[in-house]
Amino acid sequence: MARYTVYADLNCPFSYALHEQLISFGLMDQVDWRLIEHAPDLDMYNSSAESQAELASDVFIVRTLASHIELALPKKRSDSRFASLCVIHAEAIDKTKAANLRHLLYQALWIDGKDISDVSVIFECLVAADLPAEVDIESDEENTLSFWQKSWEKGEYNRRIPVLEAMDGRVSLGLPGTEDLLAFFKGEEISAQALPGESHVQIEQQTIAIYSDHGIESIWPLISSLRTEYNILLPANLNELKTLLKEDPPQLLLLTTEDQWPQMLSLCKEISQHKEDSPLPIALVSHEADDHIELEAYSAGASDFLVLTRSPVILLSRIQILMQLKQSQDLLARSARIDGLTQVNNRREFERSIETEWRRVKRAKRKIALIMLDIDHFKAFNDFYGHLAGDGCLRTIAKAISSSIQRAHDLVCRYGGEEFAIILPDTDLKGAEKLANKMNQAVKELNIEHEKSTTQRIVTISAGVACLSPFHEGSPHDLISQADQALYQAKNAGRDRVISQASE
Repeated sequence: MARYTVYADLNCPFSYALHEQLISFGLMDQVDWRLIEHAPDLDMYNSSAESQAELASDVFIVRTLASHIELALPKKRSDSRFASLCVIHAEAIDKTKAANLRHLLYQALWIDGKDISDVSVIFECLVAADLPAEVDIESDEENTLSFWQKSWEKGEYNRRIPVLEAMDGRVSLGLPGTEDLLAFFKGEEISAQALPGESHVQIEQQTIAIYSDHGIESIWPLISSLRTEYNILLPANLNELKTLLKEDPPQLLLLTTEDQWPQMLSLCKEISQHKEDSPLPIALVSHEADDHIELEAYSAGASDFLVLTRSPVILLSRIQILMQLKQSQDLLARSARIDGLTQVNNRREFERSIETEWRRVKRAKRKIALIMLDIDHFKAFNDFYGHLAGDGCLRTIAKAISSSIQRAHDLVCRYGGEEFAIILPDTDLKGAEKLANKMNQAVKELNIEHEKSTTQRIVTISAGVACLSPFHEGSPHDLISQADQALYQAKNAGRDRVISQASE
């Protein structure tokens, strides 16, 4: 009997990624994989701009969090009902072949981009799995699918994500990270979950946002040529596009329309004028060559004008050039954000980021924490060992602090002199205090000699921790003030310690 049960849909990229993870770790033999429908009414909205935007966003998140898993954006999210019934039917014939069929169907959709509601695609997968190509679905298969569906709905998970249940009652929602997944199978409780719309992490692959006011059907050939090499985002409307550009801007924006060129050119001009610090390359995509519109596009700030009648290879090459230029621009921008000595973010980036993160967690109704830390008796260290040794000490401690954080969106900054600030979005006071203590210990373990320290004979740090809920209280200035006050208290209490604000 399987020790774990998974409720998952074939048309869910989170489910696909979890499936591939379990196979790669050899854990699938411990799992009863039950296929369900996350959205039985999929056909009613599957072709809408909102549905396409949601699908692109989900694929983007999964590719970000599980970059080792091959995954590409399909044209649409297939209706999975008949494919699921075929897998259930196959299980009555041969469980091993049925598992292979399920794997082939997942790959057909999420790697090859095929529509697994298409009978011909299912036929190909059945043949590849060495199963009878003709499938006669009867009431038994329908009843099994219905039973699994009701079992999933009974759990009130209410999200279109995979659910992993253990026999001892433990539950994992979404796509756990590698360490969490293995810990769960060892009998541990885990809290880390990757859910749709909740990712805020640094990505390795470059991202292209494509905004079209007439759907994506006519530009799908272009998207298809990009979908394996780049992350693709498809804002459903103008508000979504503007939010994306403000919060997590892509490396390239493609704008396309069929007959609303004045509006699209105006949008291009508006966006290009508000990206002075980090220019965003914009390319307008037209269905046919038009010299007048192309000239207007360049006047509006566009970096390129792409015509869909050109060879896909030419279009892809021009997009690659735009991405390379953006990469070069970002490297230059990075040099303005990074402290030259310690190679962590500088004070200017701290001030920009804390405002940005404050607004983001306020919208999400979450918390944000801040650690302010200072090297104890650093002036005495500099005076005794010399400024070159002092610079080396700063670099070493900055590296130790940076190594202590695990999440890509936690930000380490040099606040000034020997003081550092760590911005921790989506973190409560307890979590921030735990991290500050970890940093304190990491610095002590460096065992940097400090003969003039009155605290210990090694370099130590003091830290102040604060946490606020922007939706309910305060401002970024209040958060900084509270963390700074806590740091002052840590210094007065004898240094080499972490002190948190009294309450959240």
